[in-house]
Amino acid sequence: MRKIYSLFGVVISIFLFACGVVRTSPFGETSLILIPTSQEVALGREAAKQIERKEKLCSDPVINSYVSWVGQRIAAVSDRHDITYHYKVIESDVLNAFSLPGGWVYIYTGLLKHLKNEADLAFVLGHETGHIVGRHAIRRLQFIYGINFLLNLTLGDKNLSPAALEVLKVLYQITLAGYSRKDEFEADAMGAYYAGKAGWNPVAGIETIQILDSLMKFKPRGVMELFMDHPTNKKRIENLNRWIKTFPKKWLRNPFNEERYREKVLRRLNGNSERGKENFKGGGKSSPEVGRAA
Repeated sequence: MRKIYSLFGVVISIFLFACGVVRTSPFGETSLILIPTSQEVALGREAAKQIERKEKLCSDPVINSYVSWVGQRIAAVSDRHDITYHYKVIESDVLNAFSLPGGWVYIYTGLLKHLKNEADLAFVLGHETGHIVGRHAIRRLQFIYGINFLLNLTLGDKNLSPAALEVLKVLYQITLAGYSRKDEFEADAMGAYYAGKAGWNPVAGIETIQILDSLMKFKPRGVMELFMDHPTNKKRIENLNRWIKTFPKKWLRNPFNEERYREKVLRRLNGNSERGKENFKGGGKSSPEVGRAA
């Protein structure tokens, strides 16, 4: 009888492993994910509702459409197509972007003001899309709460249970505080890879991290780096340089599209154009396909 139970356990384990192993990067990595996509999307949707009640979304339709257009190009070349992606802009001076499970990506106008071109934006949105493809938040939640607990959460009701509210609070902390070094390195590589595959220059990833580094008031050095969960910008750049060398060489000839970014984002955020009188439809006169580098 013990042998039968042992064999049954092995069969069940193999079944769960086969059903739960999913591809979590364009580089061949796989992970055991036992939370169904429907529950992941429900978590992300509820978290998005909470965030959008607290944060002020950007009211400029041109900026919103432009960011969404860049994001959807990234989503189209990503390694996950079982969800709907939403790319949104939050009006705040915060220098950040974050993603939620199930397809929600947010970027702050504070960060948009400091990016230099469209390729930088593509990298940031690609990085956040990479967190979703890699199921980084879901993997953390699985570890913290356990699979059964997450599966039993009731979401979508007007009055969420205390347990659901606690999970959403932790999810919010995870997405804003950052992930492990491994997750961040992986998301950087995916951000550059998806940007290159979608038609932008992947070197923008390095440029973006250099921009963020220049804005940091506190830069850890030496032994202190060993005690940080989040990788230093120096390490992130080294990691990206290694990955970019493995990408197709033709991607290094892809554009940065500086002028289009200046027109659709920077001039509008700086108040140098009238808002709401134009609609962005795939880049106007500029083709959404690969053009000249900025």
